[in-house]
Amino acid sequence: KAIAAIALASIAGVASAQNILDNAGFESGALDPWYANNGSPFVTSDEAHSGTFSAAAFGSDEIRQDFAAIAASTITEVSVWIKRAGGPFDQYTFFYSDGSSMNHLLSGNGDDWQQFDLTSNLDTSKELTGFSIFGTSSGPAYMDDFVITPAPASIALMGLGGLAATRRRR
Repeated sequence: KAIAAIALASIAGVASAQNILDNAGFESGALDPWYANNGSPFVTSDEAHSGTFSAAAFGSDEIRQDFAAIAASTITEVSVWIKRAGGPFDQYTFFYSDGSSMNHLLSGNGDDWQQFDLTSNLDTSKELTGFSIFGTSSGPAYMDDFVITPAPASIALMGLGGLAATRRRR
């Protein structure tokens, strides 16, 4: 039973989906490892969807984060919470390992926090290596709680099969 409990605990650790973005809620109080590609977005405690901080953008401000390549077909969620005080965001961009990028318009408007699920616009035939978002009319627009989550590793399924085989042998 102890072996089974250890196996289940390790499988659960592998199986739990992890956000691949660092500082996704800006709770470090700084933008890093996000970086400004244009303009001068900043981290603020004026507004936050959760926690204490969010990123604020004006005009054509853009924030971007790059990360190790991950198969877009394994990603189960790409989302962000946005609160607009000066108009809608214009665009977000997915960056891929082959050097290509895909721009998408973000629709919606409002003065309260709104979650945007961007998952369906991924090119699942490619590997994702970065994400950016930019362009609000006059601003500010506050962004918080970014999520890019891959599916649990397939090794977890293999582990469950191995655990079942171990139990049958006993």
